[in-house]
Amino acid sequence: MAKLLLAAITITFAISIMAMMMPFFALLLSSTSLGLYQNKDLNKNYRAQIVGYSAMGHPWLEVIEKKGILEKRIFKCTDYQLMDENLDMKIRTAKDIIFKNETDSSLTLTLFYGGPNKTITFNKNTGNIIAIKNL
Repeated sequence: MAKLLLAAITITFAISIMAMMMPFFALLLSSTSLGLYQNKDLNKNYRAQIVGYSAMGHPWLEVIEKKGILEKRIFKCTDYQLMDENLDMKIRTAKDIIFKNETDSSLTLTLFYGGPNKTITFNKNTGNIIAIKNL
């Protein structure tokens, strides 16, 4: 009985330590490059990155407008906004981010997966998705 009690106390102690490490893990991921899955310069004005700053959250796609030292995030897109019938095409599994075109009000990107790819058109003013096409 004593051995079972010691094992239960040890396991409970280990689990409580892991739960308390979550904020420090998020701080580590957000302040270093460990949370960066992919970073790509799209053109001279924009760059895209796939980041995940949480051990329990899903990564997301961000497009950032370059303005010298200061940068402005244009929009953020998660897996749930891109979900369709193909559940294997998630943001974290994208191999490349390709810049398609830009108008005054929209920006079009292609997430390259190696098989069927996904083209996403975003509204630059609101950050909402206008259209999603599977290629």
